[in-house]
Amino acid sequence: MSEAMENATMNTSAEKAEESKAEKFIRLGEYRINKAIDAIGRIENLANRSAYDYTPEQVEAMFSVLESKVAEVKAKFTVTKAKENTTFSFGNKAE
Repeated sequence: MSEAMENATMNTSAEKAEESKAEKFIRLGEYRINKAIDAIGRIENLANRSAYDYTPEQVEAMFSVLESKVAEVKAKFTVTKAKENTTFSFGNKAE
């Protein structure tokens, strides 16, 4: 490995070690969303009727799964308020 490449690798590792959680979220979020956009773009190619044959049910099944997964992941980002004063009771006291 050349000295320049070795220094670049060391700098990148040092930068990531000093990276805040917010900076890491932005870096990884941009990278992963761009990859997802590219993958969805490739799905678009399947709409080419001269190259592919498909039914409306197949299309609905594909998008149903995608929409469901997006909703599932989006729900993970929603802050839910914990139930307050949750208590347990058998309803009657032992005698």
